[in-house]
Amino acid sequence: MIGGVSIEVIYWYTLLVCAGIAIILVVFGDVFDFDGPIDPMLIVPWLTFTSLFGFLGERLTPLHSVLILIISGVIATALVFLLNFYVLMPMKNAESTLSASEKTLEGQMAEVVTPIPVKGMGEIRLKSVTGSISRPACFYAPQDSPAESGERVLIIEVKDRVCYVTPYEEMLKM
Repeated sequence: MIGGVSIEVIYWYTLLVCAGIAIILVVFGDVFDFDGPIDPMLIVPWLTFTSLFGFLGERLTPLHSVLILIISGVIATALVFLLNFYVLMPMKNAESTLSASEKTLEGQMAEVVTPIPVKGMGEIRLKSVTGSISRPACFYAPQDSPAESGERVLIIEVKDRVCYVTPYEEMLKM
């Protein structure tokens, strides 16, 4: 008993509060960027696991409360380490989009959607397995005539989301 409240009740309320905070962090965790020495994405699960195993230890074993707290803290530390190492760190390092990166667009053919004037910008569409994307485009080198809608172009370079293209000419004609 601590202040007239049983330890089981303290573990139970800690478990409920931390589980609620954990749900909020899962939903809104990307909104907040925690750069400090203590990451809530690790502290909250540690408190949750500690209170869970503490509650179960108080209910199921005849061990002393301090020993149960130490054992549950050690188990929680191991689980949080595994959670961080195998789940959170890979998720932080994972790419967050399925769209193609700018470097993978270079060398691909695209179709002109909005005509590209000799000195100006138009729009091109690239089709891939994951769908199609549209990007602004202009000529890579000076041209004599504009690229009309429906023509095929070759992407030479991508800078600041703008594709620099050249008209596509087939080499082999049969």
